[in-house]
Amino acid sequence: MMTIDEHIKDHASVGCEHAAHSLGAVRMPEGYALMLDGDRTHFYWLRHDGRESAGHWDRWAIYRSAKRDSEGMV
Repeated sequence: MMTIDEHIKDHASVGCEHAAHSLGAVRMPEGYALMLDGDRTHFYWLRHDGRESAGHWDRWAIYRSAKRDSEGMV
């Protein structure tokens, strides 16, 4: 099974970017990474098991989605 860091590297290898810096001092939930797609137009979350969210232009919408998912509210 791949780790979150390995999933991030895998997505980066096809042009996506790990965008953790985009939230300032706020951190994604444990086991989640904020990613920016290859076109640099939409953010998405990437989970430790390789699952990813739909893209959205608002990084805070993706953050909230990851929080809900991590709390089992989805």
